[in-house]
Amino acid sequence: MLKNSLYQFEEPISLGFLKSVLSFPERNAVFVAEQYYSYQRLWELVDFIYRQIPTDKTYQTIGIYCNNDIFTYASILAVNLYGAAYVPLNQKFPAVRNKNYIEQCALKLILSSSESVELTMISKDVKVIFTKVDNHEITKRPFQFTSYKKTEQPISYILFTSGTTGIPKGVPVSHSNANYFFNFFLSNYDFNEKDRFLQVYELTFDGSVFSFFMPLLVGACCYVLPDEGIKVFKIPEYLKNFNITVVILVPSVLRYIEQYIDVFLFPALRYSFFAGEALFYELVMRWKKSLPNGNIHNFYGPTETTILCTRYEFDEKKSNEESINGIVPLGKLFEGMSFMIVDENNQPIDKGELCIAGHQVISGYLNNQNQDRFFIRDSVRYYKTGDMVSLNKNGNLIFYGRTDRQVKINGFRVELGEIENTISNYTKTNVVVMCNSSENNMNKLIAYIETKTINENSLIEELRTFLPNYMIPQNFIPIEKFALNLNGKIDREKFKNI
Repeated sequence: MLKNSLYQFEEPISLGFLKSVLSFPERNAVFVAEQYYSYQRLWELVDFIYRQIPTDKTYQTIGIYCNNDIFTYASILAVNLYGAAYVPLNQKFPAVRNKNYIEQCALKLILSSSESVELTMISKDVKVIFTKVDNHEITKRPFQFTSYKKTEQPISYILFTSGTTGIPKGVPVSHSNANYFFNFFLSNYDFNEKDRFLQVYELTFDGSVFSFFMPLLVGACCYVLPDEGIKVFKIPEYLKNFNITVVILVPSVLRYIEQYIDVFLFPALRYSFFAGEALFYELVMRWKKSLPNGNIHNFYGPTETTILCTRYEFDEKKSNEESINGIVPLGKLFEGMSFMIVDENNQPIDKGELCIAGHQVISGYLNNQNQDRFFIRDSVRYYKTGDMVSLNKNGNLIFYGRTDRQVKINGFRVELGEIENTISNYTKTNVVVMCNSSENNMNKLIAYIETKTINENSLIEELRTFLPNYMIPQNFIPIEKFALNLNGKIDREKFKNI
């Protein structure tokens, strides 16, 4: 049972929200679109939407056409309380991608706070309920904790990740997976009703699950970053203006606000979490000066292991000694999780692919896709992450890069991440290294550097100090601004077409 909770691992995580409604009805629960909503008011919206779901049949999955408004967030809670798996559909995605999600999940119902041409196009043969209503249309009802049905199926939500075949893979995360995840934070952190969490992610990205649900489980307030403009530059503004106390960010954010880091000061920030990409020591050291009262923790976790599954507490001296290629360690796994490091034949090895088992690992992809990503050893089922790691003397996992980003140059095995890190340490900018086949079928390294100009001779001279000749790229291409995907990460797919 979760700490201070009223429900079991198999039940919806939103029951924790109902407990907060009972305990903190007048406190602010969500700030979105320039407006605060108390726990009482949010529950009224959730209850209203919940009661719009037809009772003539039972829905196992319900889509949510996401907008940056209170009705979308209330819909997530309503679907979760109903017991169905919520499937976020992103209006910024191409229609064909959302249509694919609908088909894979066999959606028969979609909730949306707005009408659009795309929604009409993708929702053929699917019932759509519009959730946006005026305040006076919502009937105030006495709060009834027991009025919601218990789940009849195990899945909490379904997100999608890119598939190597070009078809997105559905990742069904169970109520049990999610509850074990939140149990880790409830047991290891002192979050409370006075905290203010910042939600910076698209709802189709699993970081949003932590940023939205975690504050609601402890009676805190979730501040949703506005969707218009350049979101990354609004983050420091929100951290300061709303005295945010907890935030989880993609490390790329630090690169984009790097020129301002030295003037930032966020005394209210208690926990600065990072996840989703490699975290560089030299950038964290600069960021640390902005947090006189804050702790920095680095997390790691594929969507298939329920958001996050390892933690590393940043320490100036210790982290400097443990960082490899300038990258801060991934740390140790959460309680109830285990791992193996294997070679291409799934045999144990000191440095290889990280495989994870435990309470937070999903049972499999939607519709039994990509079952080769799982294997069983000694009756334990492991998920193959595709990330290359080793274990250091302190028991912390060290990250080297993706196994699918390891290439051969002149017969030598080369990790593109190592080259990127070496160049980045010199240029102090984002770097992407790609391996392309030349006309004579020889592999050729190309480095894309986020800068206006490159002093190529000086850079090559520096690289020769650290890298053998076969690891030095043949071409260096400056790009003033890297494209980001909707999750705020560098969009590496864009470089395949340059």
